[in-house]
Amino acid sequence: MRLVVALIKPAEMESVRQALHAVQVTRMTVCDAHGYDLSATAPLTQATMIEIAVNDDFLDRTVAAIETVLTAARDATSRVFVLPMHAAVQIYREVRGPEAV
Repeated sequence: MRLVVALIKPAEMESVRQALHAVQVTRMTVCDAHGYDLSATAPLTQATMIEIAVNDDFLDRTVAAIETVLTAARDATSRVFVLPMHAAVQIYREVRGPEAV
């Protein structure tokens, strides 16, 4: 299991959502974020953060879908991080592990 975290420009959110939907990734958490860079002329920037918990068989297609949109947008400021996820729990069904994702 992995946690994919993408920091993108808010204007790219709908394109990323559509690309993820096309590869059958439909569950995600989306929130507003702020980027901070002291070396930039405008140190505080608006961003959107997407968190997606995926099983290993969905990892490549998830990252590729996000990467395709960001490459087409020629966005050099967006980032995608892939983190290990050691546990997942669905509270309402009492399911644990990869099934909970």
